Amino acid sequence: RADIADLSPRELARRLSVVLTERVEVGQLTAYALVALGRHPHTDWTGRLTPHDEDVVRRALEAVDAVNLAARLVYELSDGERQRVMVARALAQEPLVMALDEPTAFLDLPRRVEMMRLLRRLAREMNRAILLSTHDLDLALRTADTLWLLAPGGVMHVGAPEDLVLNGAFEATFASEGMTFDRREGHFRIHPPAYRRVALEGNGIVRAWTVRALERAGCLVVGGDESAPLRVVIGGDDRRPCWDVHANGAEPQRAGSLREVAALVQQSQAHR
Repeated sequence: RADIADLSPRELARRLSVVLTERVEVGQLTAYALVALGRHPHTDWTGRLTPHDEDVVRRALEAVDAVNLAARLVYELSDGERQRVMVARALAQEPLVMALDEPTAFLDLPRRVEMMRLLRRLAREMNRAILLSTHDLDLALRTADTLWLLAPGGVMHVGAPEDLVLNGAFEATFASEGMTFDRREGHFRIHPPAYRRVALEGNGIVRAWTVRALERAGCLVVGGDESAPLRVVIGGDDRRPCWDVHANGAEPQRAGSLREVAALVQQSQAHR
């Protein structure tokens, strides 16, 4: 253990590496040269890389699957490629702890998943403690070993993601009007105002997504309640489903998509 306030900058850089959210402008540096900067705390006053330093840089690039990016200029890289190179630079410091600020902030969904999987793998395979801040709650729940959850009022909840869900800390922290955290499903549910009750008949995955579409359209799904003024019956199969919408005592209308179901429901509401 050590108090970081007592460490010199060089000693601190050997124990802790940081990857920030802000885009760092590095001019004409190649990806390799940028990663090599991570060896600065370990080099002498000349900054010259030894064969050992070069080996560390190579292994850092390999660890993030960025060897093919080594000769490319950093400004030419995509956001996802650039972030992998920045992680490689942090790895090249050979720290005990890596701290990352919103590492998935500017990435699309596939790249966000790849980045979180990469960080989790590095923590396991390279025995690094990886500490990061994120607003990507779903990925945090799926990949983190420990969460520090800052609740309103400054209360800090610490524990495994599953424990924070089960003890209600996650739900309480993010509770807001029109949205709740579903502890059973492990995701957030948005609740628009429910204007009409809808009876829904059907099962399986099609039913689950039909419920979501109806709730988004402002309906309260009440199962097979025959007293409901609107009834939706699922037909077909999982690959080619269809829906019969019974509304206002009229003949049922057939829909071939949930978009059509939502439109029919909204039309029936307007004609009441």
